[in-house]
Amino acid sequence: MKIPYGWLREFVALRLSAADAADRLINAGVEVAAVSPLAPAGLAGVVVGEIEAIERELGESHGHRLVLCRVTTGRERFGVVCGAPNARAGARAAFAPPGATLPEGRRVGVVRLHGVESQGMLCSERELGLGDEHEAGLLLVDGARPGTDLVRALGLDDHVLEIEVTPNRPDCLSVLGVARELAALTGARLSPPAAAPREAGDRARDLVRVRIEAPDLCHRFTARVISGVTVGPSPAWMAARLRAVGLRPISNVVDVTNYVLWELGHPLHAFDWATVTGRTIVVRRARAGEPFTTLDGQTRALTDRMLVIADPERAIGLAGVMGGANTEVTAQTTRVLLESAYFQAASIRRTARALGLATDAAYRFERGADIEALAAASARAARLIAEVAGGTVARGVVDAYPRKRKPVRVRLRMARVARVLGVAPPPARARRILAGLGLGVRDRGRDLFVTVPSFRRDLAMEDDLVEEVIRVWGYDKIPSALVARPTTPVRQPPGLLQAQTIRQALVGAGLAEVVTYRFGDPALDAVLADTGTVGLLNPLSQEASRMRRHPLEGVLGALAVNARHRQPDVAVFELCKVYRPDASAETGVREPRWAALVLTGARPGAAVPVDVYDAKGLAEHVLAALGVGAPATRQAGFPGLEPDTAGVLMAGDVEAACFGEVALALRARFDLRAPVFAALLRLDELAALPAPAPRYVALPRFPPVQRDLAFVLADPALAAADVEAAIRTAAGPLLRGLAVFDVFRLPDGGRSVAWRLTFQAEDRTLTDDEVNAIHAGVVERVGARLGITLRGAS
Repeated sequence: MKIPYGWLREFVALRLSAADAADRLINAGVEVAAVSPLAPAGLAGVVVGEIEAIERELGESHGHRLVLCRVTTGRERFGVVCGAPNARAGARAAFAPPGATLPEGRRVGVVRLHGVESQGMLCSERELGLGDEHEAGLLLVDGARPGTDLVRALGLDDHVLEIEVTPNRPDCLSVLGVARELAALTGARLSPPAAAPREAGDRARDLVRVRIEAPDLCHRFTARVISGVTVGPSPAWMAARLRAVGLRPISNVVDVTNYVLWELGHPLHAFDWATVTGRTIVVRRARAGEPFTTLDGQTRALTDRMLVIADPERAIGLAGVMGGANTEVTAQTTRVLLESAYFQAASIRRTARALGLATDAAYRFERGADIEALAAASARAARLIAEVAGGTVARGVVDAYPRKRKPVRVRLRMARVARVLGVAPPPARARRILAGLGLGVRDRGRDLFVTVPSFRRDLAMEDDLVEEVIRVWGYDKIPSALVARPTTPVRQPPGLLQAQTIRQALVGAGLAEVVTYRFGDPALDAVLADTGTVGLLNPLSQEASRMRRHPLEGVLGALAVNARHRQPDVAVFELCKVYRPDASAETGVREPRWAALVLTGARPGAAVPVDVYDAKGLAEHVLAALGVGAPATRQAGFPGLEPDTAGVLMAGDVEAACFGEVALALRARFDLRAPVFAALLRLDELAALPAPAPRYVALPRFPPVQRDLAFVLADPALAAADVEAAIRTAAGPLLRGLAVFDVFRLPDGGRSVAWRLTFQAEDRTLTDDEVNAIHAGVVERVGARLGITLRGAS
């Protein structure tokens, strides 16, 4: 919403610059998006010129009659060629003499047109950058003295505040509303515009009748009549203000309704009184399918949920949204019926959305208009119409107000202010603040009793008033204070911490998490050799007719989806539950938790295929992250894994995890052709293990030394874990790291397994001789103990 700062200063005497006033508003919770000059950039040297005479006609150009005008600025006279249809002797208009500049850097000079020298330029709105109007002709500035700077004559030596009003503050959708805020913030006096019109002649109730047939949608409707009006252009000052806020001047009567809308925030509408049948206004619901042509020339079909302003024969206005073309004010209008009403916000919002009509009136009604202020808006508009259109306001006003608004009263305890804010102003200061905002205030002891005016729909309880006091008094008054009592840090459930640790470990290792349905296919039971399942009474499909029985079902389904989309390299994991019948459980079902991971295709970050050691390594990586160090490995089967590759990681006597290659029969059920390797971690068993005590380990001061060795394991029964144990024993205390980095299957069926050994001392840098001696001892002792040799040794 745009508001010229000079307009604000008419209502409140401010000694602040526009930028300072914007800061005050922002600090009080009224957002000002921008403060910008009102005059277009580049406009300079343009003045008010009076056309003294039309000296002669020069012919036509592009359909316009060209004339030579004699223009005076009070000191000089100029001959100007002009084609504007409203150019006439005695008119005062915007004149750019030679040397003036127009927006976009256009410089005005002396040119020759139709054989005549044109000294300067009489300008339209569009040429001055003030609007889009051009065909109507010159921008007239009647009443201004010739030679006056145009920027000053039109009030363009000002700034515009672009205010973003939140939905809870419809009272700020007007110049008066924002001026009221600034008056409360600065202590300056608020002076609302004069509203009472001079009334004479007929009584309004003899000229118009109002009947409300939908009191649930229209709570109040007032009507005034102004007779003897002459519809024409608006005065320059009003047209300039309307342009400044982004509106296009239309005619003096219509412009007054828009001007008062911006000034006081309440929508109004002017009807041509002569077109209203029976001099009667009926506020009713529209009939289903009733056609109605709005002012924009569009015919729309209405519904019975919409509210219309009608006469006894037809609809003449779409209530709170837009007027009708059948009662539009035109140049022939001599008597105006002025409407000022209050409509239910939800009804207006529903109608505007349904018809796609976004108007300034609907914008305000749907946020909540002021039911009491509509009378003042009607009086102000009637006064202005009489002034600018020369009419006479009929005596009185027709006011249909079926159920009057009950005043809202709220008690404000200063003790409550201190409790909420930690500080409170003196009661007298709080009273001045609330009174400055337009609220009625009475004091009784230290408490205040506040009557909330109808324009503040957002104030309903005591804490609302506390907020009003502090935003005007200043948020900087709230003291900074330390918390008076110790705070207890949030403790997350152990299961959640465990899941977060696992996610961090596996995502960091290059895997992606999947979340799948907890349902399973009974056809898998035969492959898994399992009949203990939990069925569903109302399954989504036959393939999802039981609860998940095996932790691999979800992740293998994710692999199948990727395979169908030709994604061969996949590494995913899932934190899941399986469901097993158990009569001893409270619900008859036991739900153990698992972490399942599967790998297929190439190793993440490498161009070599994954194998069972990748799955085992990832399981050990997760166990290490959970504080389970150096788990023992033993060979053991698990349903769904190939027996000759399956193994178990032991944390003491607890089976912490298992790993291996997914069985061919299970892969076939998911149509997975490439080998798949998996690891499964028992989360409930891991959660039951004693938590490791935190241990501080200093960063090493001396560098490590690495050596590689590869043993040939000819015996298939010899496990790599047994070789690792022998290496650790033989290497002694200087061995700090041991990891398998290569497995190679030999043509004779044996395996070559390569380990990387990391040596490091805490008190010195190891020499090559020391490390070579330890390395040779490891080779000798491991070979003698297990009967194995280094690869390549004779």
